[in-house]
Amino acid sequence: MVQSVRFYEQKYPNVGDVVIVRVESIQDMGAYVRLLEYNNIEGMIPHSELSRRRIRSIQKLIRVGRNEAVVVLRVDENKGYIDLSKRRANPSDLIQAEERYLKAKLVNQIVRNVADVASCDAEKLYEETAWKLQKTYGDMYNAFKLATVKPQLFDECNINESVKNILITKIIHHLKSHPQKIRADIEVTCYNYEGVDSIKAALKAGMAVSSEDISISITLTCPPTYYVTTLSSNVEGAIESMNKSIESIKSKIEELGGNCILKVPPRVTTEKEKDSLEETDEESEEGV
Repeated sequence: MVQSVRFYEQKYPNVGDVVIVRVESIQDMGAYVRLLEYNNIEGMIPHSELSRRRIRSIQKLIRVGRNEAVVVLRVDENKGYIDLSKRRANPSDLIQAEERYLKAKLVNQIVRNVADVASCDAEKLYEETAWKLQKTYGDMYNAFKLATVKPQLFDECNINESVKNILITKIIHHLKSHPQKIRADIEVTCYNYEGVDSIKAALKAGMAVSSEDISISITLTCPPTYYVTTLSSNVEGAIESMNKSIESIKSKIEELGGNCILKVPPRVTTEKEKDSLEETDEESEEGV
């Protein structure tokens, strides 16, 4: 059985941290959640911390089973109380927190899997590898990523040769060619007589930027909003291609009398965004 262990050396988050939680239940006092990065310890979001606006429907703000990025308000390690806030988190912090979570989650999967295969303690393995390397390289994910081309960095870790070989194999498998979904959100409008055809032409111009390595897809979500997405292990190259794609869309639609607005720049998708993309993947790519 794969062992459960927290993502970070610190057992509890600090006040002010933005953390990723899964909503377990909604009660009279608030929403009870599990802190996914901290070995699923329990926390609560009081109703007053769900939104800055008047709450008309809690289900529209928060749903059981969904992941949320929230701010830590209070941590009582003795009693195990952690109070959280959804309304105090700002958008830029949310994006950073979710990107950090995705990377830390992948590291966690690797460490737990290695611990299971090598029949060793997952927390001890964390202490001897990921948490130790974080102090040297500043980030666990970056250290593991570096190990795909420089496996000797584990020579400084206190693990036997067998465990080290298993760890390197797992890291290469998960990180060396691990593709990530990149997404940008745009609005494309054209109100002239041939507006629909103009939008299709602009979207085709955007997808024409696709290459053999990076394929651009464009999906209608809710007019006039579109998702521009690609799947690539070369994140920097994918983001550069997506920016060129969006620029091509903007240039073409403006030429035809319309407009293109970049709502959210290209970035690695979050867990919540992946859910929304899965819900819209069945929809038409605007017939292009």
